[in-house]
Amino acid sequence: MCLIVDANVAARFLAQPGAVIDWLSRERGNPRLVAAGKLRKELANSGDTVRRLLVRLEQMGRLRSAEPERIRQEEQRLRAMCASNDPHVLALAVISGARTLATDDGDLIRDFKNKAIIDCPRGSIYRDPEAHGHLLRHTFSCGIGTRRTR
Repeated sequence: MCLIVDANVAARFLAQPGAVIDWLSRERGNPRLVAAGKLRKELANSGDTVRRLLVRLEQMGRLRSAEPERIRQEEQRLRAMCASNDPHVLALAVISGARTLATDDGDLIRDFKNKAIIDCPRGSIYRDPEAHGHLLRHTFSCGIGTRRTR
């Protein structure tokens, strides 16, 4: 399962203990944070705690990236279609296959739910750990499979 966390919620989901940190620390399920290019820089600028988490996740093999040139090309393609100012986040989702996004940005949410941008499968928005916890229980996402265990 892969999750993209927008910089506007990094302090809430990546800088303090909670459901996302617990999920990323699990041994089962291959949890991955997807961050590359401009988004990774934005996250790293969210504070020392988030920056240390990115380093730790990378060391654990839990940080998924993407080729910068592919992101730039996809970002250019998407720019005209986007209502938000985050085509880099959408490009990352398209390239990585990640279909769960944590954000509070209304325009980005509309873009992420736009079938013309994110499809096969459609995107889901993670905002509330209690209401959206099921989104962190997927067993397959962004090209990383897991075996189901009971």
